[in-house]
Amino acid sequence: MTEPIWASRGEIAVLVMGRALPGAPIGTQELVDRLADRFGFRASRQALAVAGRLGIETRHLCRAFEARDEAALPGRSNPDLAASAISQALAQAGLTIGDIGYLIGHTTTPEQPLPANIAFVADRLGYAGPQIEVRQACTGFANALMIAFGLLAAPDAAPVAIVGSETGSLFFDPVRADKDSGQLVNMVQMGDGAGAIILAPAGSGGDTISGAWFGSIGLGRSPGIALAADGRREFHHHFAAIRGSGGDLFDAATRAALRQGAVLAEMDAIIPHQVSGRIGAHCAAHFGLPVDRFFVNADAIGNTGSAAIWLALAAWREREAVSGSRTLILGAEASKYMHGGFVYAQR
Repeated sequence: MTEPIWASRGEIAVLVMGRALPGAPIGTQELVDRLADRFGFRASRQALAVAGRLGIETRHLCRAFEARDEAALPGRSNPDLAASAISQALAQAGLTIGDIGYLIGHTTTPEQPLPANIAFVADRLGYAGPQIEVRQACTGFANALMIAFGLLAAPDAAPVAIVGSETGSLFFDPVRADKDSGQLVNMVQMGDGAGAIILAPAGSGGDTISGAWFGSIGLGRSPGIALAADGRREFHHHFAAIRGSGGDLFDAATRAALRQGAVLAEMDAIIPHQVSGRIGAHCAAHFGLPVDRFFVNADAIGNTGSAAIWLALAAWREREAVSGSRTLILGAEASKYMHGGFVYAQR
């Protein structure tokens, strides 16, 4: 049976991208030492081993880890990071916030549940226009694109700004890091940050996005990761379910890409879901392709969840600006086993 997906036909133009990473990168040893000094963390060797297996060396964090429960440092809250990424993009493109027709945000770690995080982003930007927020973690980018394709169908449509932002370090309990394996993984795996992209109707110049899709294979499956049901600001993992569904997700995404005319072996580069610094090697082995075909930056910034795809794409654009190249994005999300992606073409 053909898996149901929603696909957006045609293409849209990419005007510019922006990034915001809080503070200087923090190495795993420094992070482990900080938690040991301040919270009596006793599983340093285990934490370093997990970070090694994940291939994550550094990450950026919005908090200081001075207290068990704390807010983000000044200027590093989720809305702060999102607004900063959009502001950077606008400045690079020579645009103002008044030029944006629609503002789309996606995050799983909002500053508060209601009002939506994107409303606070709009406040910081001085944006009075329409806005919407998606809450689907690492595949939020895909549904944000579904919306953007519709908004930009008219050739005279105003630009659309999308921002994915995450402050996952605030959803982590340092006191329980050596007592709960899920908390320990969160500690070394996650990073904070925001990535933004500004899009325009086809023909507006610059690079393009095409072949975008969103799908799910999670019907009836228990979540692989979920926010604690008892109200604690923690993410709980179902590691066995995640491991058992990882290959299925990427295979489903590959089939969806093929239906959009994107063949993995024909792509100049592939940006997979940035779950770890070793995901490129895992994907290369899974798909039987050279490892240098896959771009990964999670080793330097961690798994940034909702921001991950935009941050990876922005880094890729800076490093590999090759006219005529095509890059396939393969996003995946373990909470309810969603996938999405698109083809990015450089002009």
